[in-house]
Formats: sequence, C-alpha cells, structure tokens
Amino acid sequence: MITIAGRLKPFSHHPKTLCLIPGSQYIVEAFPTLIRIKSFAGIIVKEVLLEAQGPLRQFTVMQDLERGCVTLFSEQYCLHVLPNLDVALQKNPPLPPLAIKERLSLGSHKKQEWEQIKRRCDFREIFPLWLRLGSLLNLPPRKGDERGAFSLLQSVRAASYSHQPETILPAFERLFLSCFGHLLIPRAYDEDYQGFLSASEPYSEDSPLYLLTEGAEMIRSLFFIASENEISILPNLPPEFFAGRMTHLLCPPYGTVDLEWSKKTIKKVHFHAQNDGEMIFHFRSDIRRFRVRRDGRERGDLFSCGDSLAIKSGSHYLLDLFQK
Repeated sequence: MITIAGRLKPFSHHPKTLCLIPGSQYIVEAFPTLIRIKSFAGIIVKEVLLEAQGPLRQFTVMQDLERGCVTLFSEQYCLHVLPNLDVALQKNPPLPPLAIKERLSLGSHKKQEWEQIKRRCDFREIFPLWLRLGSLLNLPPRKGDERGAFSLLQSVRAASYSHQPETILPAFERLFLSCFGHLLIPRAYDEDYQGFLSASEPYSEDSPLYLLTEGAEMIRSLFFIASENEISILPNLPPEFFAGRMTHLLCPPYGTVDLEWSKKTIKKVHFHAQNDGEMIFHFRSDIRRFRVRRDGRERGDLFSCGDSLAIKSGSHYLLDLFQK
C-alpha cells in the first residue's frame, strides 16, 4: 500500500497574513486580535474582534489543507475559520470531509512556513500545496483570455507539451514568482515588478483564481494523465523530481491509482478497480515490460507496455518489476 505521511498545513507568523479558505473563494486576513473575511474581489463580508492582550508572541495563521479550514492560534486562543465562514472556538470543530483526496509528495519534509517556502522557491515544497489547494476549488469554465498573467500559464503548457522536461520548472518559476503572493493567493499582475510581465501589457478579464486551478491541473499532468481507459504514468517528469508519491488519483469511471517512483523511474503502481473493463498503462519510453498481480496474492503475469489489462470491479492490481 502506498501512503503519504506528511500533512499539508502551510503557516505564517506575520500579522495581516492573507490566505484562502480551502475550497472557497473567500480570503481570511488575519491579525493577532482581528479576523477579517473578504470575497476574492476584496469586499469585506465579516469581521471578528478577539479579546486578547498583546503582545501575542506565538501568533500563527495556518491554512489547513487536510481538514479544509483556516486555524489561528497564540498562547491565548485557538480558533478556526470554517468554509461556511463561521469562526469556531472549539479545538476540533466538525467539518464535512473534503471531496478531493488526491495527494502529492516529492520528498520534502521541511517546515511549511510560507515566507521560507517562497524564499527557497523549491517546487518539491510548493507543488503539493498548489495541487491540493487548486484541486479543492471548483470554478466554472474559463473564457480563455491568455493576456497578462495567463500568458505565463500558457508558457507552462507549452513547456509541458513540448516534452522537454528540463524547461518545465523554469516556466513554473516565472508564473509562481510573478502571480502568487500570500499563501498561494493568485494575483492579476506582478505586484513585485520583477520583470516577468510588461507593465504596459493589458490584464486578462478572467479571475486570477484560474491560475491556481489550471496550474494545479498542469502539475497533475506532469505525473499522471487519464483519458478514457488509458493511463500515462510520469509522462512529463521534471528531472528535479527524482522521487515521489501520488495517491487517490481519479481515473473515472474505472477506479483510482496510487504510484511511487525513485531515481526518476516508476517503482509501484496500485490500481483500485471500481468497474469492470480494460485498462492500458503507458510509461516512459525506456520501460518495456512490467508485472501485474491481482490483490497481491498471485505470482503475477508479465505485460508489455500498451497491452490491455482486463480489470474486475472491487479488485486491486499491483504493477511492479518494471523492465527496460
């Protein structure tokens, strides 16, 4: 069984920290004694004053991507801003389970203090957070305006589609540094004026939130692509990501996939079938054959890449022994 032990809970100690409530379009602006909730357009919808005596030296705002809330705590209080915009003072308030369970780990175990993450600009830390936050956000289809910040997103797509993995992270770096501020809140233009976008270039009319969701889709496609009854594993793996895991990857209507790789090579794939059918697995060109075992009890059979695998609902399939 492939699991990911790390938890995604980025945090900051800075007053006036901004972060999205996971799965919503509302922003929490957090101060030691004030919680301000705003729409993404900047309209204040709620303010809560906290009875606390400063200085609050342990003030922390944490975006909990596991439970789907924003947590504020100090030595004098602990509270949670919930998706329905309620502010709960209890320790573990009841929350509805998050619909999206897909997770990514790229081997980083550093503290998730946002200011340090942004300074390091290490995508082994950033991508799991970006994928999780973007996947939880449900937006209608975008108009497709590729001006301004979306031109940088288009550059990421071009790098991925060109099948030149070494160009992917540099394209993501330009997008991340110019278009994301506090705790992965997307923005329409480069407020830091780093030279990635021309100041005279017109802005897109589309919401910057699409940078978050479509960026998450691009991150997912580096490691996993599902189309009808075909699955591609690590199709555009950047060379910097030599090891990692992904779990609960959806490939409807047939099932879910967990995968693990190291030394830039796939090691294990678990497929959990939810319907009967046939699946075709594709791997990088240097993989020619692999073994398939059903429910982990059989010796298994060897398959060539591109062969069709008959699956049965409720069964679990382990793919391993990948051969070049």
